Amino acid sequence: MEFIAHVRIEDGEIQSVRQHLLDAKCLAEQWGDPLGLSKVCGLAALLHDMGKYSDTFQDYIRRAVSGEKVRRGEVDHATAGGRLLFDKLKGKSPNQLLGEIVSNAIISHHGNLHDYVQGEDSPFLQRVEVKTLEEYEVCKHRFFDEVISETDFNDYVEVANQQLWNYLKRIGATVPNSSFLTKLVFSILIDADRTNTRQFEENKIDSGLIDNLFLYKERLEQHITGLSTSSKVSPINALRQKMSEQVMQHAKQPSGIYTLSIPTGGGKTLASLRYALHHAVHYHKRRVIYVVPFTTIIEQNAQVARSVLKTEEIVEHHSNVVQLDDASEDEMNLQAKLNLAKDNWDAPIIFTTMVQYLNTFYAKGNRNTRRLHHLSEAIVIFDEVQKVPTKCVSLFNESLNFLKNGLSSSVILCTATQPALDFVKHRLTSDGEMIHDLPTVIEAFKRTEIEVVSDDFDTDRLGSFVQDKAAANQSVLIILNTKTVVRKLYESLKQSFSEDEVYHLSTSMCAAHRKCILKEINGRLDQGKRVICISTQLIEAGVDVSFQCVIRSFAGLDSIAQAAGRCNRHGEVERQTVYLINHIEENVSKLTDIAKGQEIVKRLVVDLERDPNAYGGELLSPLAMKRYFQEFYQLREVDLDYPVKGSAETLAPMLFKGNANQHQVSDTPLLLVARHRTVADNFHVIEQLTDDVLVPYGDKGKELIALLNGDVNWDDARKWLKESQQYTISIYNHERQILERSGGLVSLLEGRLLVLQPSAYDEQYGLNLSQDSEMQGLFM
Repeated sequence: MEFIAHVRIEDGEIQSVRQHLLDAKCLAEQWGDPLGLSKVCGLAALLHDMGKYSDTFQDYIRRAVSGEKVRRGEVDHATAGGRLLFDKLKGKSPNQLLGEIVSNAIISHHGNLHDYVQGEDSPFLQRVEVKTLEEYEVCKHRFFDEVISETDFNDYVEVANQQLWNYLKRIGATVPNSSFLTKLVFSILIDADRTNTRQFEENKIDSGLIDNLFLYKERLEQHITGLSTSSKVSPINALRQKMSEQVMQHAKQPSGIYTLSIPTGGGKTLASLRYALHHAVHYHKRRVIYVVPFTTIIEQNAQVARSVLKTEEIVEHHSNVVQLDDASEDEMNLQAKLNLAKDNWDAPIIFTTMVQYLNTFYAKGNRNTRRLHHLSEAIVIFDEVQKVPTKCVSLFNESLNFLKNGLSSSVILCTATQPALDFVKHRLTSDGEMIHDLPTVIEAFKRTEIEVVSDDFDTDRLGSFVQDKAAANQSVLIILNTKTVVRKLYESLKQSFSEDEVYHLSTSMCAAHRKCILKEINGRLDQGKRVICISTQLIEAGVDVSFQCVIRSFAGLDSIAQAAGRCNRHGEVERQTVYLINHIEENVSKLTDIAKGQEIVKRLVVDLERDPNAYGGELLSPLAMKRYFQEFYQLREVDLDYPVKGSAETLAPMLFKGNANQHQVSDTPLLLVARHRTVADNFHVIEQLTDDVLVPYGDKGKELIALLNGDVNWDDARKWLKESQQYTISIYNHERQILERSGGLVSLLEGRLLVLQPSAYDEQYGLNLSQDSEMQGLFM
């Protein structure tokens, strides 16, 4: 009898259980080998589908192939392999640790890792010890008969156990805090299983993307040489080149966690990429992963890299408008399923977001966890690292420590406003700053002066203030904290300036809309024409604009520094003024980070008024920034470990604290107590308070809506939805309710995709809840 693991849809070809287990084992060994964990990971792959040897599963898969309607997952084929290993190793210290780690990966490979301990119970032990498996002995017999002899298996386990303890000793991990190791083995198992299944389905081995980081390094150097030989090298560009040289020289240092604190506008993107490529070639690293805080800037950064490195083989990974992996088997065609299986970060250069990075470590879903092992032997660059969500700080720090110690990767923390991540309970230990004599560099890059305006401002007074500054400056940027006051000021200033001089930016507009406006703004700035721009803080992140005058309402010190980076950005003149104001009409009561940031900055301002030499005499000095973040983290200390809503618990201790000896949950004392599933169930980088909505902006936005409103197969839908990323906005629940009551929303793709009616999207403001837009109708 041939035992079936998979049947190819195209031609009915069978992949046997034996072949699938051995092929997956080879992949897992290959991915685990650089970390010295080849047999640990191979063991998980070797056992993961042992339960498919049951007669019940074989009957199930034959019924499915014959066309009979079966319920996916109705036969548990994951528990048997986990039970075999745990039975063999339990109670045999120190071997039981291997059993706990690998068995959890095996029993969880179609879901999320199990909690080792949950209150007085152990979901892990319930699965590997208690659950009834009627054909367990049959599966075990067939496994040893077909796949590997019991003697050879025991030898394999012994080598795996030795590898595990050698690894823990090398990285300095203690047993209770080895939760990331469980996740790593789980990641490699998932990827080996999915990759082998896809290779069988496609009937070919991956050709892969070109993994030539040396070639990319050479192309980047050619680009930089071209910049340095230009006859129009400005003083600011000369400084950027000097910083870039320092960063490149640092690439010879051992892998570690380094800060790169070049001031705003100092060329961090290319400098950090230069380090990464040189370090990768020097130390034989496998890939470069660039992590940005917002989806709004990922595309432009990736496009810069494509242009400079002259390659299209750069992966962008961020959220989609709709998750197609929720589609049923019948709805999703074969090619779409294959595309989904490839989403694993197996590429030489990847641009992704902080959300996707953190999801890889902590969120539910195998598609997230599958990517984790590709963070090993990498260079991971974090742009604007101070934007890590406050509740995620402890989890972020722990992940970075694991990147360095557990995955042999190098980490770069890029920002002009370094957060005090070494000050918190789950601390991050930096191996140093890349830039020499940073205070001198900061002074050399200084292009602005901060002036705090003591009086309070409402919209009318601020309008008059802007007019005064516009009389002396052709371009003025005003950054406020809420969309409400931004729009109100914009409407006021339209009465004082001509229509083509005043611009409005907010997240009520889709990215394509904002990009179009920014292109107009930059065009006018280049021509020396008047520009008055009123924006929310979105303009502070990665937007390359340079205004003569910037006005910023009180916010966190990092935001103020970013705002200052939009003033005199390229050193057009020696110094320009950034005005810091208190806008009394802003309601930031629900914007906790901004509210707390304002409190601290106002205290720093008072300190400087009392002692002009405090913090080196500068509000934006490194001393002031360090003091700011220390106070900020003190004020938010209870939030740093990720509080669980409706509970007194936090997530960080569930993974990084505890001793199993304190939790006698069964007759088998556990070494591990991590609550992986509880963390995954509760972890969301961004609370799901909003819905993503596709908007009819411009011809392209309307075209995409029309395409998605027609007869759609999932392969085409994936392509169109990727393009649609630039044509979406996020709406809050109360906004959705208003739009639904007034007919402003339409759903497509069987309810998976929300689309805004043309009357609810405005060419000036974006989202228009009153639905009196002049845009022409599109539907029906």
